[in-house]
Amino acid sequence: MKRPARVRILGKPYKVEFVPIEHIGLRDNAEDPDPGMGRTSPENQEIFVRTGQPLESEQDTVLHEIIHAVDETLGLQMNEYQVTVLATGLLAALKDNPGLRTYLCAKKL
Repeated sequence: MKRPARVRILGKPYKVEFVPIEHIGLRDNAEDPDPGMGRTSPENQEIFVRTGQPLESEQDTVLHEIIHAVDETLGLQMNEYQVTVLATGLLAALKDNPGLRTYLCAKKL
């Protein structure tokens, strides 16, 4: 399995970087005392994910940050709790239904 280096979100290419915790807060929001597991910078089209997490947590963080990018781009104004539970729920649905991604990405039946 390979970590994504880039993802497209609403037609825009985002760079995805896996970095140590000390780089999470400094890159995007230096005044935040709790850097969390990841950060999204829609204006720079960058996502930063904290290294050292177990795989499932890392995957959840990547999806969480993608949802933040969608939220900010579309102006949905979701709160952190909504983003967190949505990411966890979507990841669980995708993992529990391996053919779902193929179906959702199909151009025709």
